[in-house]
Amino acid sequence: MQDKFRVGITGQSGFIGTNIYNFLGMQRSIIRIPFEKDFFSDAAKLQDFVSQCDVIIHLAAISRHADEQYMYDTNMQLVRQLIDAMDAAGVKPHMLFASTTHESRDGLYHASKRDGRCLLDEWAGRSGGKSTCMLIPNTFGPLGKPFYNSVVSTFCYKIAHGETPEIIVDAPVQLIHVKDLCREFYHVIIGEITANPYSPAHRAERKVSEILALLQYFRTLYLERKPLPCPNDKFEYDLFNTLMAYFNY
Repeated sequence: MQDKFRVGITGQSGFIGTNIYNFLGMQRSIIRIPFEKDFFSDAAKLQDFVSQCDVIIHLAAISRHADEQYMYDTNMQLVRQLIDAMDAAGVKPHMLFASTTHESRDGLYHASKRDGRCLLDEWAGRSGGKSTCMLIPNTFGPLGKPFYNSVVSTFCYKIAHGETPEIIVDAPVQLIHVKDLCREFYHVIIGEITANPYSPAHRAERKVSEILALLQYFRTLYLERKPLPCPNDKFEYDLFNTLMAYFNY
């Protein structure tokens, strides 16, 4: 295993990107290569970025938009731009492509994940590079973007602001805390995990109504200044701390 891995993250400023970037900054084996959104608007900057990386985590994507075709086309274009930049620069970094455990569902967002993954696998096959698709469960943690990143983010924001969350579909949700997800990415980066695709194990599975009930209970504890009764339950502890972050959001 090499001593140092130079890692860049497209979508570095997003919820997951920010957490991974900060986490990797604490690892001695990682050198972070900063990424700026405007790199996708400048071919020379994008080529310079990919040339500096041993590993690229591709998180940049649109996951919600009124125009689904625009969302699909944009997500595919971002993958093609990365491939073109790597080809032009003559480099073969390990590509970690962020997808979802729901990749097989209908809809153009999920299609963009399936098709984007195929493009990177084809690139790896013809170039001799390496591509790993990360099938990510529903990710939660402090300051995830409400109405965008996760049902947990939306519920936390509404509860902290005295609003009543609405359950659209009371389905089971597989959940992973963003810090646990960061560790999974790190293990893939350093070669301890080699599967492709790879789905980080979710840490809990709860129905939407159960998540809401827990968060409402935690709000009561907070308002009454009572301690969390089961601090050794890691999922509940992480969920409680996630809610607390939204009271000043």
